[in-house]
Amino acid sequence: MFRYISPIGIAILLAPAAVIVAPAQPQSPKCGLSWDDWCRAPAGDICGRHKDTASCKTDPACYGMPYRGEAFAACIFDARGFAFNCPAVGCTSTPPGHNGRNSPIRPR
Repeated sequence: MFRYISPIGIAILLAPAAVIVAPAQPQSPKCGLSWDDWCRAPAGDICGRHKDTASCKTDPACYGMPYRGEAFAACIFDARGFAFNCPAVGCTSTPPGHNGRNSPIRPR
């Protein structure tokens, strides 16, 4: 039937296997530094199902992951980690901690 398969043919045949077997990539430590980021929630977090700020805000069990980048003015957050002048960059069930200023930090 086939006596020779080109390298491109082999790549096409193996590509689906690579996608299926590939492990999940760890989240970049830079996630949350850009206004356009949407960071994944930790594995098993029930709030990880939310893919935008609006759906995260409507779920009372979830909190916003704060934007960690630079802003012209300091971000002013509410008790659930959402700011009116900065974006939320993810959704988590872990409440935000506070570092004594007006920007939350993740509890350790």
